[in-house]
Amino acid sequence: MATKSEALKWLANGHDITPIQVNFDNNGHASKKPFLSYATDKVDKLWVLSNWKRTYAIGLVLSGEDYTVFDFDSMDVLEAFKKEHPVIMSGVHEKSVTGRGIHVYFQNNEGLTQIIGIIHGLDIKASKNNYVVVDPETDLDEVKELPEELWTFYQKNKSNGYKAPLSNDLNDYTIHELDMIVDGFGAEGTRNANMSLLVWTLFTLGFSKRQVSVVVELANERSGLTDSEIEKTITTSWRKWTNGS
Repeated sequence: MATKSEALKWLANGHDITPIQVNFDNNGHASKKPFLSYATDKVDKLWVLSNWKRTYAIGLVLSGEDYTVFDFDSMDVLEAFKKEHPVIMSGVHEKSVTGRGIHVYFQNNEGLTQIIGIIHGLDIKASKNNYVVVDPETDLDEVKELPEELWTFYQKNKSNGYKAPLSNDLNDYTIHELDMIVDGFGAEGTRNANMSLLVWTLFTLGFSKRQVSVVVELANERSGLTDSEIEKTITTSWRKWTNGS
């Protein structure tokens, strides 16, 4: 993850950043969640000095006018793409937080918007108020203009993927946790963990504690968790959300 010094360096270089919580499952797949409602809760030097934890990763908040990021799921996807578009190698490269994916940065001087799954294994990260988790050592001073060939690729293929909404907090088109509102919290043994995931997702989306309680109670109609289980999870999560601890 990133130290306070690394976060401060990114701030000093004029970047808009936000702390990202990263969790890994048993297969090494990463789940990334912003700790703050980053479109409105801006991180400054005092916040980093007072609150930054070593468990946070640095999320580079995109403005829609600064960078576009070609987000490859794996080196194999990049290698296949490179055969048709060798110019991809002219961008600034970094490994993703999982160590498997590859980010390639260019200047977003053509007004690209975010497209999820423009081809299999490749997302375009570009929209206003979206983010990409960066390697603290990445140097963006040498980022080049988007090559014409990649602009043509984007225009030709953008209808294949999902155009992400210009949301305050979303970095993906699909939020699977919201399916729980209709379908419940899943199989026994997973319900408490899934309920907690829904709670944090709703806080990330800007829901108040009362609004979260109403939505979770609705989802629980198909699951049967006790009121005390729900209240404890929401109260504990809300305390952490508001106190930053």
